[in-house]
Amino acid sequence: MPITKALCPTCKKPAVTVKEVQVDSERRVMYECGHVDVVKVLSAQSYDNYISTDNKRPFKFQIEGAVFATETANGRFIIADEMGLGKTVQMCMILWSHPKELTPALIICKAGLKIQMSREISRWNGELWLSQIIESEKDFLLPSRVKIISMDTLWRFSDIESWMKRAKIKSVFIDECQLMKNSDAKRTNGIRKAAAQVKYLGALSGTPIDNNAAEYFPVLNLVHPDRREFSTRNNYLMTFVDSYFSGYGMKYGGLKSVEKFKNATSDFIIRRLRKDVLPDLPDILRDYRYVEMGEKVNKAYQAEVEAFTDFYNSSDDKRSVAFGSGVLAYMARMRHIVGIAKIEPCLAYLEDFCTETNRKICVFTHHKDVENKIVELLRDHPDIYGNIYQLPEAADLRYNEIERFKNDPAGRILIAATLASAEGLNLQFCSDCILLERQWVPTKEEQAEARFPRPGQTADKINAVYIVAIGTIDEYLAKIVEQKRSNVKQTLDGIESQWSETSIITELAEILANSGQKAWSM
Repeated sequence: MPITKALCPTCKKPAVTVKEVQVDSERRVMYECGHVDVVKVLSAQSYDNYISTDNKRPFKFQIEGAVFATETANGRFIIADEMGLGKTVQMCMILWSHPKELTPALIICKAGLKIQMSREISRWNGELWLSQIIESEKDFLLPSRVKIISMDTLWRFSDIESWMKRAKIKSVFIDECQLMKNSDAKRTNGIRKAAAQVKYLGALSGTPIDNNAAEYFPVLNLVHPDRREFSTRNNYLMTFVDSYFSGYGMKYGGLKSVEKFKNATSDFIIRRLRKDVLPDLPDILRDYRYVEMGEKVNKAYQAEVEAFTDFYNSSDDKRSVAFGSGVLAYMARMRHIVGIAKIEPCLAYLEDFCTETNRKICVFTHHKDVENKIVELLRDHPDIYGNIYQLPEAADLRYNEIERFKNDPAGRILIAATLASAEGLNLQFCSDCILLERQWVPTKEEQAEARFPRPGQTADKINAVYIVAIGTIDEYLAKIVEQKRSNVKQTLDGIESQWSETSIITELAEILANSGQKAWSM
């Protein structure tokens, strides 16, 4: 399994840190081999004069995050603040405070966020902070302070190490680092090769653990391969992660001891919760609206359930078949049918909303045909629903469309794909949303919800409406997802908890096969 390895610069043996001592502007690191490495410490900086081009100042906690990343972590850090707390702003501050040491910098992000990232850098650091978006290994390299590249472009480079040297990259910043959860993925290995070429490395994520604590290893190893507990995956799992043998292999859950993990990472990981640093921002209130499917759609759904049950029960190895692509295909079709069934109840809710309020609302969908049908039906009745906006698929068009929706008094409804809305969108001018189709992983929904409770939000609460079709996969999934959402949140926020013994998919497959149409109540 590929990992990042730290080597002693003197003897080239594995560098395992045993002691660190700071003397003035130097940090002396003693390795297990007996040699000492002298590392220059980033100097303290003041952010008193740090003002964006639109006259915004960072919050106190954002300044504290930038100071932590430079002065405490010395440029190798993870900012894991809860979503909506401005991790991008803190990254801009870090670059601004130490341009000599950190630039040219490489920012690695999702493809849909490249334009947004470039805008934010210019907005906060000024017009002189030019950024170049890299689309190909052969792109002509401009003399810019920041290069921006997507995760899925980087790994395709034939020689990442040589490109990094040509671009003279001094630091790497990884946005949404939870996407590195698979150590063997091409995306992860591409990031690993780039990061290995620099002294300074920052990782950003509001949800660093997407499914279980084992997924945190790749980024921990990347930031501090010199520490024994993060030098190998086995060391990390044995030291920190709760595990069990399922009969088919090892399964991993939450942290054995949150306190032990915090102590081991307190000098390079910083995480703040919205309720602690911005207590005036509103809470997210989830409202579950239960609806029935129409008779015609219900017949199609029941036929799919019967086919699934026959397929599932035909295997003697139920746990193995639950992880198979066949089961996922059946469940995906069920979810799709349910999504179609919920279009009419969604329109009914939106009619009441537009009639009884003057607020704006966002509807999150999963399937493109569901999204397009809702847009079509809403636009048939502009007298009821006002102007309808649809989030473009092209990432570079999304920002302008959001601005149009924001500034249009008659713009009442924005339709957007949940996964495309997970990062980079600021919707604090809106306080209502509908999550029409569920996601297998709860953090994907939380990322969509987190677009609203952000600085500038004036509402006293965010209303997130989940429309649930009773007696279907929707209702089973609702309870499982809520249980998993609770587990993940507790682990991230420092409350010890036991994780579910099976994945969402396995649980859902077993429930569907055994319970059929008898959905439980929430």
